[in-house]
Amino acid sequence: MTTALISRPTILAGQLIRRGLFWWLSELAQLAPRPLLRLLGHSGNPTTVLALGARHITLILPERGRPSPTMLPLTDYADEDMRARVRLAMRGRRSDDAVTVRLDRDLVFETAVELPAASEPSLRPILQHQIERLVPLAVSEVAFDHRITSRGPASNTLKVRLVIAKCATIDRALALARAAGFDPRRVIAPDGDDDPGERPGRTPLILWQAGRRTTETDIRRHIRHALEIAAIVLSLTAYGLYIHRLDRVRDELQAQVGQTKEAAAAVTDLGRQVGQADESLAFLQNRRDGVPPMRVLDELTKLIPEDSWVSQLVMRGRSIELTGYSPRASDLISRVENSAMFENPRFRSPTTLAPDGSGERFALAFDIKAPERTP
Repeated sequence: MTTALISRPTILAGQLIRRGLFWWLSELAQLAPRPLLRLLGHSGNPTTVLALGARHITLILPERGRPSPTMLPLTDYADEDMRARVRLAMRGRRSDDAVTVRLDRDLVFETAVELPAASEPSLRPILQHQIERLVPLAVSEVAFDHRITSRGPASNTLKVRLVIAKCATIDRALALARAAGFDPRRVIAPDGDDDPGERPGRTPLILWQAGRRTTETDIRRHIRHALEIAAIVLSLTAYGLYIHRLDRVRDELQAQVGQTKEAAAAVTDLGRQVGQADESLAFLQNRRDGVPPMRVLDELTKLIPEDSWVSQLVMRGRSIELTGYSPRASDLISRVENSAMFENPRFRSPTTLAPDGSGERFALAFDIKAPERTP
């Protein structure tokens, strides 16, 4: 009942505000250190996972208090049916529409690369140059991520797990997520069961992330995060200066208000005096324009013939109503029209015969003429 009373624009505005809030929180979470997020029990990434394979699509929804999540198959569903199925499954959950897309092994290329330990500071550019030797694709056509799985102190080498995916595959995964009604935040590689570095709670290999180019290096990403933090600090500083300026303006306005209080009180008193004068003038004008009741009675005595009599007289402002009996009630109309004081005569009801049949009962109304205005 309450939901039905809320207009659709209000609901859409609320959804837009909620999405913007969740997006801002997720962006702030990206700036926070990972150890701090894990300490607070939040990874900073969506908990809803859309698992995508070559022949299947599955939505994985975590259940509070249950060890295993809910698995919702979405394979072979049209876009509208898939979106309706997702909305039904997400109903009642306190979560936004952000989702993590996880690619299955049949959609990525995995390999292990052994490199000298000295290459660790510039590991990503080195792997980027090695990609064209590993897959028959250009670097611009793929996205990749890596993780050091082991170190050989004796041989002074590194063993690196490398996962590569086509950009076309990632674009298809993003399109499917949006068709299902989600806002994809990142695309991750499948779990590495044979990788000792893979463990619960560890950041997965990210092939695509919202707001970050796939070719962005770690150094550039850190610089971007530093610039974002600097922008936030500058915004807060500007806001503080703005508040300080508002305080100064408020103090100046309060001083001006104190100076004008006496003038405002004088103006208010003058306005009250003018109002009283207007009321007095209006009263005098009404008394001047009004007709004394005794004069009205005197004129009515001359107006009503001797063979007629009045049973009721009502005077409302400049309107007069007479009720009585007369041998010829219609003659009263001409008497009023010829009067110098009255005008606009009219019967308020049809005339009827008197109970004794000797006259007519009348109900006559007419107005007192307005006095002539002198220029």
